[in-house]
Amino acid sequence: AGAAGAAGARPMMSALLRFVGIRPTVAPTFARESLPATQRATRWALQRAPRGPVLMLDIDGVLHPGQSGTLIYLPLLETWLRTHPDVDVVISSNWRETHTLDELRNFFSIELRERVIGCTPVLPDCTRLDEILCVVREYGVTQWAALDDRVQEFPDTRRLVATEYLDGLTGESLLQLTRVMWAAP
Repeated sequence: AGAAGAAGARPMMSALLRFVGIRPTVAPTFARESLPATQRATRWALQRAPRGPVLMLDIDGVLHPGQSGTLIYLPLLETWLRTHPDVDVVISSNWRETHTLDELRNFFSIELRERVIGCTPVLPDCTRLDEILCVVREYGVTQWAALDDRVQEFPDTRRLVATEYLDGLTGESLLQLTRVMWAAP
């Protein structure tokens, strides 16, 4: 029921988004087409070790409402990243399964792309938090926060900044992100 259920839910979610006034439009560059396993950005070795705090970033329900694919809140996140130049980004979104790391980086402004240093692993039967903790342990990351709409994937929410699936990123989310990122471990 997992993949089939998710595929069946997409048309219903699109209808719901249209009903509430959100027009899900997926630009061709953001299309989520399936890539061969060898091209997916699922390798969990980062391109380089983090140089400072790490943002574990989800995309759907964070950078845009639902699965609209618009990335309309990416400029808001980029403004936050520019004011926190020591923060690196690791993609924890399911998009890491359908896009290469270079494709994911290219969504960001040119000057921020080098700060997108990799993706979390895809671990069967594990939570998103488990996948994040693999990176945290492997690279000795002590300062990090997750920006995600899937609270159920975080049995421990101390480092989670949760967004609302149909709302996405807000200014309040970014204020909370700043607090969580620099909170004592």
